[in-house]
Amino acid sequence: MQNTRQQHYLQARYLDGFLAPPDDMLWCYGRRRPEPYRAIPDKVARQRDLYQIPNAPLGENLESFLEKVVETPGLKALRQLIASKKPPDLRSRIDLAKYIAFQEMRVPHTREVNREHTSQSISHMLDRFKETGGSSAIAQTVALVEGIEVKRDKPTSFAREDIEAYAKEIADNPESFDLETMVDLSNDMTTFYTAMRWTILLTRPSASFISSDCPVFRDFTEAGGDDALLRPDCRVYCPLSSRALLVMDHDIDFLELSVNEKAQGNGKTLPPTEFRTITNRGVLNFNQKIVEYSHRWCFSGIEQDWITSAMQRPSKRKKPEFFAQGELSGARWRRPD
Repeated sequence: MQNTRQQHYLQARYLDGFLAPPDDMLWCYGRRRPEPYRAIPDKVARQRDLYQIPNAPLGENLESFLEKVVETPGLKALRQLIASKKPPDLRSRIDLAKYIAFQEMRVPHTREVNREHTSQSISHMLDRFKETGGSSAIAQTVALVEGIEVKRDKPTSFAREDIEAYAKEIADNPESFDLETMVDLSNDMTTFYTAMRWTILLTRPSASFISSDCPVFRDFTEAGGDDALLRPDCRVYCPLSSRALLVMDHDIDFLELSVNEKAQGNGKTLPPTEFRTITNRGVLNFNQKIVEYSHRWCFSGIEQDWITSAMQRPSKRKKPEFFAQGELSGARWRRPD
């Protein structure tokens, strides 16, 4: 792959799936912009030095890794799923889950949020070192849903000098220090998405889905509370093409079966996958959600005036509430409603 300083956060070949052939250009709708503009997929959803590795020579970035490990197998699995309309095998399910997980974590908005969270956590640890005079600290990730602990990682010990070195890296590379964390979080999300129930919603020939600069988003059947993936009522959405949209949700029956199979050492059952054709009105409803949860841009293969009007309203994308008290620090995502 030829190195370029303009790097895509949405794969151009993914955006090809939203074109309306024989047209090779997308309609691009910007937040608070009075009118859309037209462009080919290769010229949109990109940012300068987005994947530039800290302290590496200019031009060395993660794009080749993403292309080989994530994009090529993931896009293949995506297209096979849409074309065959059959449940994927385990390898294809993992490849597509990874593709979607990286898509969620690699976009500028998510990376900005994660950088802020990391910077806040490191600053809090440095402040504690100054207060206590300590030389090491214990960090532990605890996942809460509505204030109830549902997952706890193993504690990790950090030396003060390592935290100070990381703080310097943040200061020296404020836009790219998070790349390793981005990869780690994407791999974690892959595990979740592989194990969720999948429903692929298909359009009729007269309707089409759109996409956005944050195509992976969450919604909930119950109002209020935390924006938490581990909530039982959480649903994750991702438009796959102009003809298909993936919905992922939790399947308690499958989870029970999976736990039992794992305990018996013979886990073979895959989560269920369903295909369903929806009405044109249903497609419009989902497109409206895609617009609401976009950050700055939406992309459509056909001109749709309503998108311009909808993009004048604020995005539902929210940043988390950061907190630091005593030895504890963290972030809490609150529902926009």
